[in-house]
Amino acid sequence: MTKLLSASIALALLSALACGKVDSAQPREAAPANTTAAALTPVNNPTVNADGQPINAQGAATLEFKKRIDAYIKIHNDAEGKVPSLKKTDDPQEISDREKALGQMIMTLRANAQPGDIFAPEYQPYFVKIVQDDFKTRSVADRKAIIAELPKKMKVDINTVYPTTLPLETFPPALLRKLPDLPPELEYRIVARSLILRDVKANLIVDILRDVVPTIPS
Repeated sequence: MTKLLSASIALALLSALACGKVDSAQPREAAPANTTAAALTPVNNPTVNADGQPINAQGAATLEFKKRIDAYIKIHNDAEGKVPSLKKTDDPQEISDREKALGQMIMTLRANAQPGDIFAPEYQPYFVKIVQDDFKTRSVADRKAIIAELPKKMKVDINTVYPTTLPLETFPPALLRKLPDLPPELEYRIVARSLILRDVKANLIVDILRDVVPTIPS
């Protein structure tokens, strides 16, 4: 009886060992993917830069405007190198001739220029807000003094000469301080209800943003 019991125990142990080998030989089922981790993977967020730092919307728009200004200055410098230099800086006729030649060269290099090429669309709403907020603080007389009224039937547009009949009055300093800085080759002008970028040396309108200035009561 004792021998029979011992044999039964031995047989049970052998069976258990055999089952263990079979289980260990079977490939284990892969653990399910961590769907929670996948869901938390960062996506391309336009509000952060490459370092993950937040980008202010107006700051990003300002950078885009500056990039376009820099691109224009390269064209301006290229045009400067293609026209003769001034030999007599005190000769009005020579100055006028070079101004026209520079303007024509810039127009040639920017033959396909369109409004908004420099006034970046991303920053245009800020231009409108800055100008209109400034005008709200001014009297009607002050507003009218700022605006250069166009002579009848005269139109200003991109890649056209700034009208010589319009006075080159100083741009309002308080408003200028609120706008993005410009290099010395460019300046802001307000003509009718439009904000204009003027190339100083070429007397050329290089971009225009229309309907920026609010309507002034008569």
